[in-house]
Amino acid sequence: MQLDEFVARDLGRVQMAEEYQPRMISPTSVADAAKILSELGEDARILAGGTWIMRAPIRGEVDDKVFVSLGNIEALNDITLGSEKLSIGAMATHHGIAEALDGTPDLNVLKQAALASANPSIRRMATIGGNICTTDFLSPDLVPALIASDATLTFQLDSGVDAISIEEYIETRAARPVGGLLTLIQVPRGSYRSAHQRLLMRQAGEYAVANLSMRYGVNRAGLLEGVRIAVGSVEDVPKRWWKLERALDGKAPPELDITAIAKEHLDQFSGRDGPDAPGWYRTRVLPRLASDAFDATTKHVH
Repeated sequence: MQLDEFVARDLGRVQMAEEYQPRMISPTSVADAAKILSELGEDARILAGGTWIMRAPIRGEVDDKVFVSLGNIEALNDITLGSEKLSIGAMATHHGIAEALDGTPDLNVLKQAALASANPSIRRMATIGGNICTTDFLSPDLVPALIASDATLTFQLDSGVDAISIEEYIETRAARPVGGLLTLIQVPRGSYRSAHQRLLMRQAGEYAVANLSMRYGVNRAGLLEGVRIAVGSVEDVPKRWWKLERALDGKAPPELDITAIAKEHLDQFSGRDGPDAPGWYRTRVLPRLASDAFDATTKHVH
């Protein structure tokens, strides 16, 4: 189907502001969506759960883009839990992910991140794809959890398929070519222990001032291996805590004072100042989050 046919069928004009009349196109297949995004280029904006876009006018980001809604592409909602990997469609909601991961200890970090993000009504709308691809959202919970989980992303382009690690994508997403559609997130499974921790400035609030995701294995000698720790909301972009990972790898859990070790490696971060918390505070709380995450991974292990 040609782009103008989509527009003729699905064009909806909604008067949200005096000079703001957004248009929406609703493709029903990944191939059609990729073609539309390629043809529209910078004039397109992907509409997934809508929890970020719907507040764009409040943030002063009103513009005249063509919204490409993914709500009618059923394949993007699939969640497949295999013995070796977890596959999640980009339109899967946080609520749906948390439900699907019930009873999967190795994927606790993803389940906890999905359950912790925002409030229940938002979790039923917000999608994992939106959490990954929204560049201006500084406090995502699922992104650090996916980084810690060594996730791989699959993008559909009009020219073909592109697979990339989530770490590489996060580092390069601002410079990536327009037109790519995130379709699938895959996470390897194994004998992992994992947890996600976050800190709010008050008991009720949508976004954490800092969050931390941890995943590791324990070898036959009882030593930590493959330690992966990712931090979000502290800086503009979530990232691995390489120094702490290296300090913990190969160590025996009972011998570790995570708080003390983490304090020795805070120089990897430069906290961002924001209306909810100053940068120095975001950095200062990380050792406690790391300790809480580690305690959570060992709480039910005998």
